[in-house]
Formats: sequence, C-alpha cells, structure tokens
Amino acid sequence: MKQPLITRAAYLQIYIDIFRDVGIPVERQLSSSRLPRLIEEQPDAFISLPLALEWIARTGYDLAPMELGFLASEGLTLDSLDGAMLAAVLDAPTGLARIERFFRLHALEDNSVTPRMSREGDNVRLIIENLSLDQHPYACLAQWLNLRAVIAVVQSIASEGWSPPEITFVAGFQVPESAQAAFPNTIVLTGQPNTSVLIEAQLLSQSCTEMASKDAVRGEEPLALNCEESWAFKSALRNMIQPYPSDGRSDLVSTAELAGMSTRTLQRRLMLCGTSYGDLVQEARFEVARTMLSDSTTKVRDVAMMSGYENPQHFSRAFRRMTGVSPSEYRHNRTHRET
Repeated sequence: MKQPLITRAAYLQIYIDIFRDVGIPVERQLSSSRLPRLIEEQPDAFISLPLALEWIARTGYDLAPMELGFLASEGLTLDSLDGAMLAAVLDAPTGLARIERFFRLHALEDNSVTPRMSREGDNVRLIIENLSLDQHPYACLAQWLNLRAVIAVVQSIASEGWSPPEITFVAGFQVPESAQAAFPNTIVLTGQPNTSVLIEAQLLSQSCTEMASKDAVRGEEPLALNCEESWAFKSALRNMIQPYPSDGRSDLVSTAELAGMSTRTLQRRLMLCGTSYGDLVQEARFEVARTMLSDSTTKVRDVAMMSGYENPQHFSRAFRRMTGVSPSEYRHNRTHRET
C-alpha cells in the first residue's frame, strides 16, 4: 500500500518566516489553502509534503525554487530537528553511529526519504533518496532542507565550519549565486541521479562523546517523556554498565537490579529513548575499548577481553560495525589526528 508523504510542520514554518520577512500575507495564503490553518501553533504536527511544496512554491512565486529552497536551508540548524531525534543522534558515540542513527530516525521528520551511504575511495556519499518525490516540480524545496540537515549532523562530528567537497541535486534547476557563495569550496551539481552530500570517510571513525546541550534536547518524547530526561537516563545507564563487561555481569537482569527497577521497566524506558538494551551494551563496550585503544602499549587482544568479548575476532567485527574501521585502524587514525 502506498504511504502518504508527510513532513514535520516545523519545516514549513521556516518558509513561513521567509514569507513574513518580505511582507507576504501568510494568514490569507494559508486560509485559502488545504493546509491546517493553525499549523504555526503545531510545529511537531505532520502535514502532507506534496501539499506543502505546492503551497510554498505558489506563495513564493517571485523566487526561483532553488533560490527559495536555499534561503530556507539557511535557517535550518540541528535545533530544527525533532527533539527526541536530536537527543538520540547526538548521543551516538562515533561519526558512523551518529549518521546511521540520523538516517534510521529520519522518518520522524520526513517519511518520503530513504537515506543510504556509498563508499567512493577516500570519501563516503550520503545519499538522500526519494524516488516518490524526485519528479515533483518543486522537490528541490525539500531537497535543500534534507541536505542541510545532513550537513548539520556532519558538522556536529567534524566542526561547525566544515563544508562538503560536493553536493548533488536530482532537481535540474540552476544553482543560485547565493548558494555558491555560501559553499565556496564545494562543487554543487544539479540534474544528478541522486541528491547527496560527499564527506571524508575518516569522519566515520571519529569519536563523538560530547554531551548534547540542554537547549538541544528540549523536546519531548512520545508518551510525554521529556527528551532531556530520556537522554540523561540512557547516558547514566550506559556509564553504569561500562565497568561490567569484562566480568560478564552486563546482562539485562543484573543491570535492572543495579538500576533498581524491573527488567520490563528498564526495557520500556530504553524503548522510549529510541534504543534497546543490546545497543546500549554495545555502546558501553565501545567506550571502554575506545579509551583503552588510546594507550598504544595496550594490546588489542587485551582491549577485547576488558571490553567483554570472548576473542579478538568477535571484538574486531563489533568494533567495525560501530566505527567502519578495525581497532588497529582506529588507533592509527587517532594517533595520526593527534600528531
């Protein structure tokens, strides 16, 4: 069954703000459309994406679609993301895990997108695939926001000033001069097979252990669970688990006893945080391994044992799933960055 394409109303609000700034009578335009009239009071509501694109293009008809999309993307930051999604993304321990989590949770923002990664030599292409919308005449209005969200996530891994080597669009419109000026060191191509952002592969293995700011996680989880509280619960539990993998006491029952709750309650709380107990244990093991690998005198097999793995082979496979590189490669890359 074909799924209706929906997006979070907060992204429509970015366009509404642009229209208001140039004096367009937004209330009148909304009242004559099929969009909810009180949509500005419901930023976390979901609306029809095709309907929103048509309204944006009709209301902002004085601007070319690519220019309008770029202007809107300038107003998008990490804080624009759903609070629950942002907390989960920022809590991921590596660049690869952070991007994968963002891709996996993207349906919280826009269910029309199917994101994926493709390795290209020393780079990785982050593809924002949208076969159901690519032929829409105003698809670039959504493509710009999707790309800017991806760039914001990558900047949280690399640095705020990071810019991609290349950006591509399926839309065939000409790139506005303002966009070229904003990305002076980036090749911007239109009329391409995919909408994508190219990044350096080494960013995937980069550690991302900094805490998300309180402002960044001010949203609420489903079932009225505050997102900041859910993030703090998960992080505290992961920190509590870290000392236990090496002695084999990181099972669910033992951890629930340490946390002072039933296993069912523990699993439910983690589900509300967007994760599972198995994923949490893997993240705790990774933090132990990452810290030990910073000491070049510690053998990899000893790191494996202290991280709770039966043998170095199991450890290496699990570590590669988390970072995209082997423990030895991670140590080498870290040493290279520090020197």
